[in-house]
Amino acid sequence: MHRNCVITRPSLLAIDVGNSRIKYGWFAEEPLENGRAWPACRQFTAGTLACPAPWDRIRSWTDPLKCDVAIAGSNPAVVEQIATHWRATTGRVPWVAKDRHTLPIRVEVEAPERVGLDRLLNAVAANVLRPENHGAIVVDSGTATTLDVVTNSGSFVGGAILPGFALSSKALHHYTALLPELSLAELGPVLPHALGTETRAALRSGIYWGQVGAIRQLVQQLCDELNWRPPFNDSGAVRADSNCWLVLTGGGGPWLAQQFPGVLQIPSFAMHGLVLTAWSHGIGNEA
Repeated sequence: MHRNCVITRPSLLAIDVGNSRIKYGWFAEEPLENGRAWPACRQFTAGTLACPAPWDRIRSWTDPLKCDVAIAGSNPAVVEQIATHWRATTGRVPWVAKDRHTLPIRVEVEAPERVGLDRLLNAVAANVLRPENHGAIVVDSGTATTLDVVTNSGSFVGGAILPGFALSSKALHHYTALLPELSLAELGPVLPHALGTETRAALRSGIYWGQVGAIRQLVQQLCDELNWRPPFNDSGAVRADSNCWLVLTGGGGPWLAQQFPGVLQIPSFAMHGLVLTAWSHGIGNEA
C-alpha cells in the first residue's frame, strides 16, 4: 500500500432494491477536500427484479464468501428476499437498513415513518457533499421523480414527488383510449422538439419538457419557501451566490442534466448514502 493512500474505512458491497431494478455496487473510500470520507463506486451493475444475482460479476470484484454487504431499498419484500438468498448462498448475514432509525440523518416531517428509505439515503449522501452553510435539493429521476430537501443544519425536511418519465407515459396510455405507451428507448436520450407534429412526438415533448419545467418550478418554489437563493437564474444559468446545492441522480439524471448545466450529476446517489450509513454502524471489511 502506498504511504499516502491509507484506507481508513472498509470497502463494501451495496445492494439497492428499487421498484423495477436491483443495483449492485462495490464501493471504496475516497477522501474529499472537505476532510470527509466519500464512498466512491468502483464497480456497478444492475438488473430487473426478476434477474438472478450477478454472481460472476460480483466474484470479479470481491469474494462474496468474505465481503460484507449492505442492503436497502424501496421494495421491502424484495429486500428481504435478497437478504435471505445472500445468507443461504454465502453463509454470511448481510446488514439491512430497515428503517429511518438506522440512518445518520434527522428527519423533520409530519410522518417520518412514511418517508421512503431511498429518499433518506439521498439525504445522508447529500450531507457529506453539500458545501458548508448550504441547503441541498436532490433530484432523483426514477419510477417517480423526487425532490429531497436537506437543510443547512443537516435535517431532511421533505420535498416533492411527481411521476417519472416512464410512469408518465404508462399513465397517459392506461387512462386514455388512443394514446400509445412510449418505450424507454423512445423517451430518450435524444432531446425532443417542443413542437410534436405527430402523436408520439407530442408525447415525447410533453413528458420531457413537462418534467424539466416541473423540476425548475419546484426548485424555485422550494427555495422561495425556505428563503434560499436558487441554484440558477431565470435564464437557467448557475448562480454563484446560491446557498442551495443541487444534485441530479436516478436513471433519468443524464437526460435531465442537459437542461441543468453546471449541476452535479451522480448515478445511484442513494447507494452512496447506504454505504455511508453502513460505515456509521461499523459494517464492512478490507477483503
